[in-house]
Amino acid sequence: MVSMKHLRLLGNISAAMLLVFAVACGPSLTLTDVDYAQPMESVASPDQNGNVQDIRLGISFNVTDLNVKERGEGASLPEEVRFIRSRDGYYFVTAPGFNNVYVFEVEERALDLKKVIRVSGAGLANPAFNQRSPYIQLVDGDVEYRLTKDGLAN
Repeated sequence: MVSMKHLRLLGNISAAMLLVFAVACGPSLTLTDVDYAQPMESVASPDQNGNVQDIRLGISFNVTDLNVKERGEGASLPEEVRFIRSRDGYYFVTAPGFNNVYVFEVEERALDLKKVIRVSGAGLANPAFNQRSPYIQLVDGDVEYRLTKDGLAN
């Protein structure tokens, strides 16, 4: 004869097995070969608080800390900021007067700095990004750079 104690134990074991099965067979789907490339660069003017946005692409971020890193504390914000997203989803950001291109990875509600690429000693005059997969092309006057998330490409 089966006692109440054994029935409870069987019930608990059944519930545990059902839970393990449900978790193991939960939703799992990975979409691969995603191309995040932004076909054209965005050019945005920071507001008085340092915020830039591209409504068309649905992105906004603050460039104040980036400006301090590039130019130092107390420096005025650039008149415009240029950015583009690579096929792998990294954002490349620079501005006229900057010596560097900053490469950011998307995190939850954040852009995380992954690489600083030095491209000029005197400051960029009129930088422009182009999508040249697998690279991001940076043009400044007659000078061209091929950029990846890891730095300058050969």
